[in-house]
Amino acid sequence: MDFEYDCWDCEATNSVYGEPLGFFSVHSYRLPYDWTCFNCGAVNITPDD
Repeated sequence: MDFEYDCWDCEATNSVYGEPLGFFSVHSYRLPYDWTCFNCGAVNITPDD
């Protein structure tokens, strides 16, 4: 499932893919700790929300 987060530097919306934690899991996803903005290349940290 894709999650959208804004870059801290350029405020562009980025799509981050999250993998399901289990075979039947529909509510829990594993997101990467950090990801790179497609627009400016800044490294962002996934928020805990």
